[in-house]
Amino acid sequence: MAEHIELHFQEGFSGEAVEVRVAGKAAAHFVARTRVQTGLAHIEKLELADGTTVRITMPATGAEASFKVSKASPHIAVNVVNQKLNVEAKKESPGYL
Repeated sequence: MAEHIELHFQEGFSGEAVEVRVAGKAAAHFVARTRVQTGLAHIEKLELADGTTVRITMPATGAEASFKVSKASPHIAVNVVNQKLNVEAKKESPGYL
């Protein structure tokens, strides 16, 4: 059964291209730029099966991270920290101003 997953790209993005891949195939591609006022760069919504592996990459910088979908934590916060992608699963949707 597919789960509604939200990827919240938050702090540290400054106009980089981002790729989201599922099972080796592109699921999303966009440019992310963090808005200083809200701390949000982009939200990507996907319908994926529990346990599916998702890979996020920023091709220009080589940063990448992977995580497994969990219906218990359907909100995924993605931040750039020290030029690396930091991924954190959350039960509740992050709030923005």
